[in-house]
Amino acid sequence: MAHIHGVSIQRVRHGIALFTVVVTTQLLGQGDFSSMKTPHFEIQYQRGVSDQDAKKVVDYLESDYDHLSEKLGLDFKKRLGVTVYDAVGKFSAKTNRTPSWRGAIYSRGILHVQPVQALVMRKIFDQSLSFELVLALLDQSAEKGCPRWLCEAFAVYHCGSTATMSRPSGVRLASFADLEQDLQTYPNPPQRNDVHYILGSTISFFVKKFGEQKTLDLFKSFDGQTTIEQVVKKCFGRDLEDVEKEWATYVRSHPSPQGK
Repeated sequence: MAHIHGVSIQRVRHGIALFTVVVTTQLLGQGDFSSMKTPHFEIQYQRGVSDQDAKKVVDYLESDYDHLSEKLGLDFKKRLGVTVYDAVGKFSAKTNRTPSWRGAIYSRGILHVQPVQALVMRKIFDQSLSFELVLALLDQSAEKGCPRWLCEAFAVYHCGSTATMSRPSGVRLASFADLEQDLQTYPNPPQRNDVHYILGSTISFFVKKFGEQKTLDLFKSFDGQTTIEQVVKKCFGRDLEDVEKEWATYVRSHPSPQGK
């Protein structure tokens, strides 16, 4: 897993087990959905989703949230809504995602999740939830001016999805604006995988160059008035243009976003 994530799978599982013992869930029938509340999430899950699978989702989210919130110094102002579907087709129809390569998606304040067993079979359960949870938590930073490329870069790095990807060839990025453009131009794999690789490498570069804490401080430094140039100067002590030049050289040559 990524360095900033700072927690092994074994520790996450231990945290899940502990959370399951401590938290009392509330199951309330609501038509085709049942619901479950935890300290930071309110999950709605369709009739075909077992209570066990629904609990697996919120247990993982609570464990990852505790870690992220502490690291980033950010909190949800209210419980995050989570919807788990009992069929991939229903997930695709609700989220407008066809093909549905993303196992989960955060949109308009709701975290939508494909059938749990489908994610487990594809071995993307942890990655999918971690990626979207970061975007949900950083939504408040985005509303205050944090650019999309920076939010998604941390999401990729945190979830560790680039560990099995190959470095894309012919990287020509010269500025963070180019990275923002690629996010819009390439919404689906395989090109999207290349974009994600560069996103993961971006946070890796920040951590190696400026340290973990200064990198994390970026996200809570946006206040709705401060620009990305000002935030970078405040946190890194460098002009954005200078950081971009070093970053562009790094992503063209660095073999792995995970620093391996």
